[in-house]
Amino acid sequence: MFARFPSTLLLTLLLVSSGAVSQEAGGEGQVTPPGYVFGVTVSNARELDIILDRAANLLDEFDPQQHGRIAIVLHGEELQLFQKQNYAANQSLVEKARLLDSEQVIDIKACQTMMRQLHIEQSELPPFIEQVPLAPVEIDRLVREKGFTLF
Repeated sequence: MFARFPSTLLLTLLLVSSGAVSQEAGGEGQVTPPGYVFGVTVSNARELDIILDRAANLLDEFDPQQHGRIAIVLHGEELQLFQKQNYAANQSLVEKARLLDSEQVIDIKACQTMMRQLHIEQSELPPFIEQVPLAPVEIDRLVREKGFTLF
């Protein structure tokens, strides 16, 4: 159900950016197009960096107003990369994620259930990362309520 391998996510991001994956507007009056949601668990900083690099490549090609937002729901050990205590080692990764969020290319969300399992306090993550109670519930909500496409 969730994209667990960066190659799958990269392929999907490539399709999104090329326009090969598209959704028609559901009807008149729909102002914001639906987005895309990815459940992500990766095993190391390099894999997450590859995903963020591909998203960064979308900056010139991808208009969120036209194509919708991309939500990335993190629910694995990669959450530790964003902890304040790990900032020095992962500064470029965190800043890249912050830039992509500020440019409204992606929304990064963190699963609080996994955060508790990893002993990560809510205050330890940067404020641009939205914290959600449970990754599968958030993914389902985005699909059902917001019309996002699940990858």
